[in-house]
Amino acid sequence: MMKRGLDKLYCPQCGSSDVEERVWVNPNTREIRYNDSIEEEDCWCSICEEHVELCTLSELWEMFGDIPVNNDDEIEKDFLNFLAGTSKLDVWHWFDERCPNNLHDDLMFPQNDAVQI
Repeated sequence: MMKRGLDKLYCPQCGSSDVEERVWVNPNTREIRYNDSIEEEDCWCSICEEHVELCTLSELWEMFGDIPVNNDDEIEKDFLNFLAGTSKLDVWHWFDERCPNNLHDDLMFPQNDAVQI
């Protein structure tokens, strides 16, 4: 089952979706049983080649909210594969390309958070 959109999982270190999750398989029936509680050692990033705790796009967006931005709209700390000094708009485009609708509707102002008047 391939995850799409906001449910897709990413490496929080490099932003890659080339990740793996350990599951149990019954060798007789080939039935896959997913773990109820996934630990960091159960997840792997093929790009970083290490165990990571996988994140959704929404979780990465929240993490990005903690990255300081200077007066020139450049990030001041490395984030995913973006180095300090990168325009925050470049990072926004990375998110936008991965959103099923768009960054504005999916992560910045999701419908379920809209204020009803």
